[in-house]
Amino acid sequence: MSGRSSKRLRSSEPQGSVKRPNQEQDPQPVSQLEKAQELFREARESKLYNKLLDLIRRRASPQEFQACYSSIFKELAQIIVGRNDIPVPPSGSYLRDFSDLCNPNRERERGGIKMMQLAITRLLEYIKTEDEKKPTLQTPASNPKPTIKELVQTAWKTAYVGNAHELLKGAMNAMYSESFEKPYANFCAIIQGSGTGKSRLVDKVADSVFMIPMVLRPTGDRSGFPQGDMADGQPLLGFFCTKTTKETLELHLQRRYLLFLLKIIAFVDGWINLWKRSGLGIERVAADWKEYLGPPLSPERLKMYTTAIDPSPLRGFEDISDERVEFDHLRNRGSLILATHLKTYD
Repeated sequence: MSGRSSKRLRSSEPQGSVKRPNQEQDPQPVSQLEKAQELFREARESKLYNKLLDLIRRRASPQEFQACYSSIFKELAQIIVGRNDIPVPPSGSYLRDFSDLCNPNRERERGGIKMMQLAITRLLEYIKTEDEKKPTLQTPASNPKPTIKELVQTAWKTAYVGNAHELLKGAMNAMYSESFEKPYANFCAIIQGSGTGKSRLVDKVADSVFMIPMVLRPTGDRSGFPQGDMADGQPLLGFFCTKTTKETLELHLQRRYLLFLLKIIAFVDGWINLWKRSGLGIERVAADWKEYLGPPLSPERLKMYTTAIDPSPLRGFEDISDERVEFDHLRNRGSLILATHLKTYD
């Protein structure tokens, strides 16, 4: 780093030491990593994580998120490549990394250290990649164009155009009204190219139709939008990709998914009971639920899915893992509970 050092940390070289002309810069990459880790340890003692949570709750713009973590990112870039003009990473791809690294409770959570290691590795790779792309300092006049993902995030907050959401609602209602005469469940796939508005369409429908959103993305996919849902520090997708043996596949997966759905229902039921006490009109219930749950990474949404993947049995279903209990019996019991809850919501 040509003798540069972080504002927070002293140089590791003894005072008065002189570098030889041919001495390589940063001969010990591990030292850089230690300084980076120390930087985020100090950040976890600050209020940065609380500021990020507040922005998430307010559904802030990408620019607001970048402004929030810009200072610590510039210090990190100074540590790694000796310059602070590296472009601040877009929130759509890197907000989760800053959130993991600044969360004061993440180290104590299951899988938390692994998530933090992954986050800091991604940030270091980003810095080094950008440093290679921009070998000279940026001029003050430089104004990088927003990425496609940043444009999508901005467009997401603009007024919805068209009536596609009404057409989808009409199709859903028609499907539901005819489902009693058919021996199969209701499924509907929305197929179209990337960036054409599929997710925005469903999000718009959620303003008036009670919906439990779920975004499943693999760990390596940080470019898609919306971001993938998380649960207990891991992508929610991992819950549905658990390997099982051929003999136990049907037995375990059916019961595993049933328990997941039952815990989701219990979480929703708890919220509806509180909402009913507010005295608000029924016409607002879908929109209020959507606002309460928030987008992926929002506290309540994280809480819901972390609770749902917990393998501990739900009250009334302590026998869900008992192979002697027929799955149809468990499913019918779950359907009865759901029907009872729905009747109380009327």
